[in-house]
Amino acid sequence: MPEVRRRTVRELVIHQSGPAASIQDSGRSGCLQLGIPPAGAMDADALASGQYLLGHSADEAAIEMAYGNLVASPTEPCHIAVTGAAVDLRIDSISARMHTVLRVEAGQQIQITPGAVGVYSYLHVDGGIDTPETLGSRSTSAREGVGGFDGRRLMNGDCLPLGEPNEPPSDRAGDLTHTPPGDLIRLRFVPGFQYALMQPDVIAALCENDFVVTPKANRMGAQLEGSRLDTGIETLLSEATTHGAIQIPPGGQPIVLLNDRQAVGGYPKPGAVIRSDCRRLAQARPGQRVRFSLCSPQEADRISWLEQHYRDTRLS
Repeated sequence: MPEVRRRTVRELVIHQSGPAASIQDSGRSGCLQLGIPPAGAMDADALASGQYLLGHSADEAAIEMAYGNLVASPTEPCHIAVTGAAVDLRIDSISARMHTVLRVEAGQQIQITPGAVGVYSYLHVDGGIDTPETLGSRSTSAREGVGGFDGRRLMNGDCLPLGEPNEPPSDRAGDLTHTPPGDLIRLRFVPGFQYALMQPDVIAALCENDFVVTPKANRMGAQLEGSRLDTGIETLLSEATTHGAIQIPPGGQPIVLLNDRQAVGGYPKPGAVIRSDCRRLAQARPGQRVRFSLCSPQEADRISWLEQHYRDTRLS
């Protein structure tokens, strides 16, 4: 009988994982009614950059790291790219560049340690992280135990399956990393249902004062600290949440809801921060100052169109 050749299982072995490393893609849609958030990459531009570099489709998954802390090695030769917040990247202790395609041999260690700016970085491997899709996505929703690798964040010793290898294009350069935010990040928001219920002095306090990102900021939302906001709204029926919604709980300190937000909420919400500013907020470290400013729906649409045009131009 002819010899049967078995396909080698390609894996990425996790030797050291930070506490917030997880598998993420572009997220899932249409599941909030099930109580499951969209999840997905906190910095969609950084995810798109890596997918472009490796010639991936838009739905391939990568490893998202908060404050870049990961050591991993492939069981077969592969190509990788690291995008997003700046990190110290090394292959077997030899310094390597971000935002470019790198070849890694079987058993070589990919070593990623934190940089000085930003929060979320992404490790992309050719073929993508090939865990099963759940509700149309491989993204991890750890609170709900959905997606990713066994529905949880990554741990030391995990062996992640990789998809069929592809030869990355040789002539691509893609970097949509946002520039460092400087002293102040502007958070433009579109007024929401409770905006008209709030007194003018509350809106003025929201827009005229600086707030600071706190260490409690995470994938669920960015908790801010600053002047106390008293909305005067004591009772409110719970309603569906949206990406970027500005919640003001009884303590008066705003929370901007992000990818892993709860499906419903009952706190007053003056509006929602536009998506591009949410990405900048997600990459902001504790202590970063932010300031809210009003934005019309028409202006939000214009900003979205311009940024999509910029993205398509850079990644083409």
